[in-house]
Order: sequence, then structure tokens, then C-alpha cells
Amino acid sequence: MYELKEIYTLDEALKLYALYEMELDIEKGRAAELERRNGH
Repeated sequence: MYELKEIYTLDEALKLYALYEMELDIEKGRAAELERRNGH
């Protein structure tokens, strides 16, 4: 835990988390789009 606080500031950690969440949302969106196309 100490290293985490030393290496990443809270701001950096939040940015990384936001990017991670965006990627997850994009993946979910792609999966949903494929299901819609295949489902007709």
C-alpha cells in the first residue's frame, strides 16, 4: 500500500481508473452490438 501511495498520486489513480472503466464500457458496447447484429 505504501508503494502505491508513493508512485501514484490520487489524481493519476483516478485517471487510470476512469480509463479502465471506459475500456470496460467499450467492451460491453461491442458485445451488445454484436448480439444485436447476430440476433436480427
